[in-house]
Amino acid sequence: MAPVAAIALDPLDLTALEPAAQSVCVDTMARLLCSLEVPLQFVVRRRRVAAPTASSPPAGSRVAAALDAAVRGHQAEVLAAMPAFRSDVLTVMRGGDGDLAALHRQLAMAAEMLRSAGLRSRAVDETGLAATGDPPATNLPLDEGVRSVAMCGGMRCGLELERLPGRGVTLGWLHAMLAAAAEFDASIHLVPVDGSAAHRAVERRLRNLTADRLLDLDRGRIGDAAVDVGLEAASVLRDRLARNEVRPLRLSITVAARGATEADAHHAAEVVRAAAAGAGLRLRHAHLRHAGAVRSTLLLGEEPSWGKLVDSAAAATCLPLTETVCDDPAGYRRGLTRRTGVPVAVDVFDSVQHSNANVAVFATSGHGKSFTLGALVLEATAHGTGALIVDPEGEYQRLMHAAGGQYLRLGSLRSGALNVFDAAPTPVEAIPVAVDLVNVLCGSVLSEVERARVDAALHGAVAAAARDGRVVLLGDCVAALERTAPRAATVLRRVCAEPLGSIFNRRSDIDLDGGLCAISLRDLPHEFVPAATLLIAQRLWTRVRSERRRRHIVLDEVGALCVHPPLRELLVQLARRCRKYGASLVVATQNVEDLLRSEEGSVVATNCATVLLGGHRAAEATQMERAFGLTDGQRRFVEHAGRGEFLLLAGRRRCEIRVDVPELHRSILVAH
Repeated sequence: MAPVAAIALDPLDLTALEPAAQSVCVDTMARLLCSLEVPLQFVVRRRRVAAPTASSPPAGSRVAAALDAAVRGHQAEVLAAMPAFRSDVLTVMRGGDGDLAALHRQLAMAAEMLRSAGLRSRAVDETGLAATGDPPATNLPLDEGVRSVAMCGGMRCGLELERLPGRGVTLGWLHAMLAAAAEFDASIHLVPVDGSAAHRAVERRLRNLTADRLLDLDRGRIGDAAVDVGLEAASVLRDRLARNEVRPLRLSITVAARGATEADAHHAAEVVRAAAAGAGLRLRHAHLRHAGAVRSTLLLGEEPSWGKLVDSAAAATCLPLTETVCDDPAGYRRGLTRRTGVPVAVDVFDSVQHSNANVAVFATSGHGKSFTLGALVLEATAHGTGALIVDPEGEYQRLMHAAGGQYLRLGSLRSGALNVFDAAPTPVEAIPVAVDLVNVLCGSVLSEVERARVDAALHGAVAAAARDGRVVLLGDCVAALERTAPRAATVLRRVCAEPLGSIFNRRSDIDLDGGLCAISLRDLPHEFVPAATLLIAQRLWTRVRSERRRRHIVLDEVGALCVHPPLRELLVQLARRCRKYGASLVVATQNVEDLLRSEEGSVVATNCATVLLGGHRAAEATQMERAFGLTDGQRRFVEHAGRGEFLLLAGRRRCEIRVDVPELHRSILVAH
């Protein structure tokens, strides 16, 4: 038996990547095929998605266990009611001279070229090949009939390539066939062909097609369109081979549709045939040759002796990566893919898949932004990850009570105070934060001279409080500012007097030590929300740096905060440095324009490795197209997305999803 080496490709929809990245993938694949010296095989295994197995929620957390069990039960019900299918792709190379070392070198080169194009892969050794479940292709006992073949306790119905599309193809043209809602094994064989043999085959093809056309003309019949298309394609191929621009290859496609009975297998085959026809690909039943078709779809099976002559540029578009699967083992379950219904689970803390653990949710009002944020917090709770939430609209009270977290209401009668000098480890270190706070309270209009005078007054207040042995407060600097910065002093007199003084000019009495906590700003006058957000975010950032562990810092309606430079700078700092401390910044807004119109806001938006884009107006969708490198189809989806529908960008993985949660979660997230 010829030696075999294989690599498994991570499922990724190449057609969902940015156009430039798609071009890189096609060019890389074309170069790989030009250097190919041994037969190359892509094996696609499409199987029904099984119900999720039990996970291990944090020990002692009854809330986490209940949330996890609810999600698993809901997903099992959904998959039972509407079956979903997913595909796994393997790349196999087969050597003919028995030199296994040379074969592995060529496979390593192929894996490196694919990696340079952004495609992740892993080597599959002999143990891995055996674990795929493929029986040995040689001497495989098959009970072949006219319409199917019995194999391994089931039935298989073979299909083989009859005609390629009579048009130019692009990357992903096989998606329609590969996404068929059926269980099957598909095999794409690409075998290098000697140049002289390819020239002779093309010349024969041209002569035969020309003869057919002349015969039609001689008999006065209308020419066959297929003959005209074939003649043009053969002429182009001959010219490209003559100029040595491409490498000739023999392409063959076979499918083994699976079923428990012959009727089931035949039905699956018809589903695949109909899907392939949608892509212009014609498949025919391999009657009396089902055994050979089945063997050709096995990893260790031989390639068919027949096929279509193609060039390496066209063959590069046959890369069968047309479906993104997000099934991270420890991932947050976000819902289902819109096209296939496969459950989506994204591990935002996976440093291999993502550059950071930051998350962004952008959707206009009424498209499920807050619902999606709440679902994320509940999933984090089910995984034992804490969340600290700045809640401007008071929307998380029910969630906190249900999940066992604490809910603080800032701004109601003497319910909480934020001393700016507690926003850093020491009062002196908190002075820059206090300068930013005064600037925000003044509408972010202080000049550099006024900021310097505020800084000096704050230093004096800290020194005086240290001498007197008391806690320094924001109002301690007002007297000094009366002489040096009267504009700032006028604002601070109002802020430090009652009733606002109970918030900004008292000892801090808000406890942020809990793992799950939300601070409501609903009762706070709207003009002071940015200042309170600055203080809370700065305190959270100080806590994150002093206690490294996984947690989410959630800032809702962050777009409105970016009009203030100190808040923009703090958000940029959080976005860029949270990863270093094991934390995750989660931002959300219904006005993405507020973020993208400034340089710092764009950094916050595009820095997040995981992004959920919901429904937006056409103008905003165009802005996001430029910011996130969306394709035309993705931009149109964002323009027309319904409530709870999002375009998920998770690293290089992109797919359209529908947020779907069990009734337990819905009862918590939806107010009655």
